[in-house]
Amino acid sequence: MSRLFIQFSHLFKSFGSFSLYEDIALSVNEGDVFALIGENGAGKTTLLQLLLGTIQADSGDFSRAPSLSIGFLQQEIILADSSISVRKFVEGSSLLDLEREMAACLEAPNRLTEWAELHEKYEQLGGYRQIPIEQVLRGLKLEDSLLDLSMLSLSSGQRMRAALARALIENPDLLLLDEPTNHLDQEMMEWLEVALKQRRGASVIVSHDRKFLNATCNRLIEIKNGKLTSYGGSYDFYLEEQEKLLEKQMKAYVAQEEERGILKQKIKEVTFSKRKPSPIKDRNIMAYDRRGEKHQKSLQHKLDAMKSCLEEIESNLLPHPKPKSIKGLKFVETPLASSVGIELQHAGKSYENKVLFSGFCKSISKEDRILITGPNGCGKTTLLKAIAGIIPLDEGSIRLAPTAKIAFLDQEVELLPRDQTPLQYFESKFHLSQEVLRSELHKAALGGEDLLKRPFSTLSTGQRKRMMLLDLVLEKPNVLLLDEPTNHLDFMTLEAFEKALVEFKGAILAVSHDITFIEKIATQEWKLGIR
Repeated sequence: MSRLFIQFSHLFKSFGSFSLYEDIALSVNEGDVFALIGENGAGKTTLLQLLLGTIQADSGDFSRAPSLSIGFLQQEIILADSSISVRKFVEGSSLLDLEREMAACLEAPNRLTEWAELHEKYEQLGGYRQIPIEQVLRGLKLEDSLLDLSMLSLSSGQRMRAALARALIENPDLLLLDEPTNHLDQEMMEWLEVALKQRRGASVIVSHDRKFLNATCNRLIEIKNGKLTSYGGSYDFYLEEQEKLLEKQMKAYVAQEEERGILKQKIKEVTFSKRKPSPIKDRNIMAYDRRGEKHQKSLQHKLDAMKSCLEEIESNLLPHPKPKSIKGLKFVETPLASSVGIELQHAGKSYENKVLFSGFCKSISKEDRILITGPNGCGKTTLLKAIAGIIPLDEGSIRLAPTAKIAFLDQEVELLPRDQTPLQYFESKFHLSQEVLRSELHKAALGGEDLLKRPFSTLSTGQRKRMMLLDLVLEKPNVLLLDEPTNHLDFMTLEAFEKALVEFKGAILAVSHDITFIEKIATQEWKLGIR
């Protein structure tokens, strides 16, 4: 029988006047691998923090198994010690210190009692559960040469993989992963899928990658409108259940609308189509009046009954069950007059004596859909930034057509000025009034106006990503440079973005490891890192 790790019920959580969760419940057992899905801002990361214990619910019953070990991979890595080496960060200093103390105790016979106490603590912290560090580093392609560097000297992608390695090596009872597939190539993702399947504990995973969720998860949690619903199956199973539910809800909605229509028509007929009473045929006026009065009362009673029934239906109207979709996320591109928009002539770039690419000759034409592939560190992002004009080449040149208009979506949305608000940024860049900006934001369904006056630094990565999508739309580009565009987006926004890209008439050059995105968008491939 599997262990019960965490259980909560009747749980409520608010932030100020905003209610995030209302009366939610969940059980997490050993062997569960949950996919956690929901729109940006629905509360996915907050739920992970509740499970971890870093924030508390406002009310409700919450129980956690004694001595439960929990590991957490956050979207953004915050270092308590900026000088810590990669080795110490990945291995975890507490267990290393315990191992040294235990070894010292064994060398001194009078410290055996102390060794027993340290050993018990070592077991509680999961010392014997740990996965060999070499196995994880190899799977995530973290070279030995990186281990003695400081964490700050690593790229953002390398830091994220180091943090993922640490979480996996600790092998906790409960593993919480917030967007673990960011910065992983296909080979690493396949390794991670196997590693998660081999775990004995439970995992809760937030990810934009639909195929990864299908390959790893056996249960699914959906957060929607403050409610939490649990499904027993993969992401595809969830989609099948949603289809069945939609069909059932649609039948109920159609039946309701039909009943409303019939009642309204009958009420109209009774109210406005009453026949005039027939003339009196004898002199018994009193009898006639009694018959007429009885008839009128019968009609009024029938009318009141129908109105009461209609009022009851309309006071509990079923909403239209068809899922909400985003229709306003569309590109209106600036025409590209020439057939070729961009030419790379013998382009080359190196970093610290490492040649990323050299002698690279390619061109981007109208309506090209190009995927850049290659191992991590081969220069895919660097090439995009060079084409965008953010960094210079070391050799060769990039020629842009006179009418080429480029828009660049960076992977971690780091190009947005963190000290500015979206209102300040969009007013300055596009000269938009607050009213027009609010309208554009609403039309593309990329966030509420409450986000406009908050500095970018206070927004989540997903919220900043949505603001950057609005920036792309307002640029009216004819060439889109996209670096891992599906990262940090909820499924509804992601599907709307993919639809907008399919309809986009300009050229697209993208770096992505999301197989679903690649299958929908890419039609050709540029390979880097292959000699």
